[in-house]
Amino acid sequence: MKRQLSLKLLVSLIFLSLAVVLVIGYSILSAHYYMRGMDSIMSSNMEQAARSYLESFPQHNRDGAADFSGYRIARHWSLMPEDIRSAFGQPPVRPGIMMKQVDSRWPAPPDVIYFLFRYQDGDGPLFVSRRFSRQTASALIGRNTAESMQLLLSISIGIAGILALIILVVLRRVSRPVTALGQWARALDSENLSQPPPDFSYPELNDLAGLIRTSLSSVQDSLEREHRFLRHASHELRTPIAIIRNNVELLHKLINHREPERTGQQQKVIDRIDRAGLTMQHLTETLLWLSKDEIEPLTGQKLQLDRLLKELVDEMTYLLSQKEVQLTLTTDPCTLFLPEIPARIVLGNLIRNAFQYSWEGCITIHQHGRLVVITNPQTSAAIDDRQELGFGLGLQLTAQLTAKLGWMYTNEWVAQTRRATVLLGSTENKG
Repeated sequence: MKRQLSLKLLVSLIFLSLAVVLVIGYSILSAHYYMRGMDSIMSSNMEQAARSYLESFPQHNRDGAADFSGYRIARHWSLMPEDIRSAFGQPPVRPGIMMKQVDSRWPAPPDVIYFLFRYQDGDGPLFVSRRFSRQTASALIGRNTAESMQLLLSISIGIAGILALIILVVLRRVSRPVTALGQWARALDSENLSQPPPDFSYPELNDLAGLIRTSLSSVQDSLEREHRFLRHASHELRTPIAIIRNNVELLHKLINHREPERTGQQQKVIDRIDRAGLTMQHLTETLLWLSKDEIEPLTGQKLQLDRLLKELVDEMTYLLSQKEVQLTLTTDPCTLFLPEIPARIVLGNLIRNAFQYSWEGCITIHQHGRLVVITNPQTSAAIDDRQELGFGLGLQLTAQLTAKLGWMYTNEWVAQTRRATVLLGSTENKG
């Protein structure tokens, strides 16, 4: 996985890079203007040397070449030294322009520097040249140049250091409240959510903290309302469910003492009430389990998984009445040590879902050890329907409950068949 840069590091690198670029750019510009200044001084000196030469020598002695004040001055280009003509190739065309040729390999200092200047008077051009080498150059000029470059380098490094220090101070001043905001947001819970947020030094961060607190408070209120509704609804449903179940049993006993010809239709009504009561009971138990924030360690007991499956199938066989559905149930004797109520809820939801949303074909329930696999076919009408009928509310509740219990659970679509697989808790013994 690609490691991402933190925002603090990214901003630091950007500002430091910008500072380095500015310092290098201004250093190069300073060095350029330093050299331009030196060239301007040299050009002025060469022009002054040409004027002094014309004032010092009579006109009839100006046609040759002469060394004057350290410069080679000649009226004609052919009279200039061979190394000057080789270095420049041709004389300057415009008067008052100095040409320079540096013989060096960067970054080593130059070995030889050639200067050429053209001065114009009434008698024609006058060429002034000068050759500097390491042997002929003045030690004072070299020392001054080196000191100037060292000073320029020192100033550049100092400015870069000052900019880096300023950037680090600014980033630290900005990053501290941002870090404090992150720590405060991570520490928010239901207990301190009602407290006002602290001051994070900047109005933007304070507004963001208020927005975070408002959003989390809204989510917390919604969760509390949902949990409160689930708890109240589940507990309130328990009483009418118990009343329905008790009265159904009482009606069963009363019908057995009446005339047989009148008990058939009444029995169907009672059976429907009984089945509705069972459905409400299973749903209520599931909602009660899911409404708990943390499931406490459950007390396990020996449970015969094969018998539990047969019992659940018998209770829900009414869902297959008047349907062209074949049921295949295969079980192996298996005794598990696990809580009965969660196992009954999970398996009951899976079986009820398979029975309720299957209209034709074959439903297969296969149990081997801790593993239970339930497959139910889907009709063409169910496939065309955008809503996945094979994955109803019961299965959604089952997924949440198995996730809390740590049981392996999958529900997938395989060749127009919905297949649910659940691996219940650890096996203590089989028999």
